[in-house]
Amino acid sequence: MKLNRKSPTRTRINCLLIDGEALLKQGFHGAKQVQTKNGSVGAIFHFINTIKRFYQDFGITKVVVFWEGENSKQYRQGYYPYYKQNRNDKVSIDERHDLDRQRLRIKQYLEEIFIRQVEIDGCEADDGIAHYVRNSPNENKMIYTNDRDLLQLISDDTKVYLYGKKAVINIDNFKNYFDYHYGNVGLIKIIAGDSSDNISGLEGIGEETVLKLFPELKKEKKDYDWVIGRVDELLNETPSSKKLQVIKEGKTKWGTYGTDYFGVMNKIINLEQPNVTDELRSAIIEMVNEPLHPDGRGGINKIMEMMKEDELLNFLPKNDDAFFVFWSSFITIIKKEENDYNTKNK
Repeated sequence: MKLNRKSPTRTRINCLLIDGEALLKQGFHGAKQVQTKNGSVGAIFHFINTIKRFYQDFGITKVVVFWEGENSKQYRQGYYPYYKQNRNDKVSIDERHDLDRQRLRIKQYLEEIFIRQVEIDGCEADDGIAHYVRNSPNENKMIYTNDRDLLQLISDDTKVYLYGKKAVINIDNFKNYFDYHYGNVGLIKIIAGDSSDNISGLEGIGEETVLKLFPELKKEKKDYDWVIGRVDELLNETPSSKKLQVIKEGKTKWGTYGTDYFGVMNKIINLEQPNVTDELRSAIIEMVNEPLHPDGRGGINKIMEMMKEDELLNFLPKNDDAFFVFWSSFITIIKKEENDYNTKNK
């Protein structure tokens, strides 16, 4: 991605941060009926159409798409070898080929319509999103995902659109969806685990049990040191509690680790301390501060050529007014990027 490095912009904007793999797979599995003679194009159309909808519905003026980097799972698997080992069996070989083909094509589309992309070897999309959120103080952020891990990033200027719930989750409405304080998203996962990431958690301890044992988590943010201390206090009151003993011993189906369990799981789960390499750090500085270089980007005309090649024009509105509305937001964003670049390079 071509960027021009100069002094950072201070204008506050509305930024959409997209979990690229999540949106890709949502379209891949949910829009399989969008077929052409060349194969499925549902994921491509769903990706572009979703961005268009967020431009229009939420006043988005900037988009950054985060992809999983090469060997992205290795960092966390170094602490917990079972991490995401359940992810590879959900699609057939043919589906994998089709998914990879559409992912590559989506990246080409995004470049043409001035949408930033981040993909760093050794880093997961969550790491990039987390680091971006904490280093873009002059932006209002909305994260598009279905991964509840990213709810850890909710703050005064950051909210999360969970597409599984079709809801924007923020500080004010979090309790309408989850029965605990928004600051405890990661802590509860450390204790109870997360089957989607193949994290088993402590043996026999689910979210309901966590909240029953530690009702304080419903009201205020805590950390795992507080949990360890609270377990000792509760064991003094009820030494026969098997569930408290499991937590104290750090007992999992893979073995018993004592309090080391919490430190290891914190490394894997806590997005307040993401895995940030020098390359990721540099990329985020550019994504936050720099206008996109217009050279090599064809804009709407190029996209129309690509849609013709992919036979996607058949799925665009046929009515002239609706057709213009579909593209108007993209045109506005493209013009803004071009103007920002020209302003900095006068």
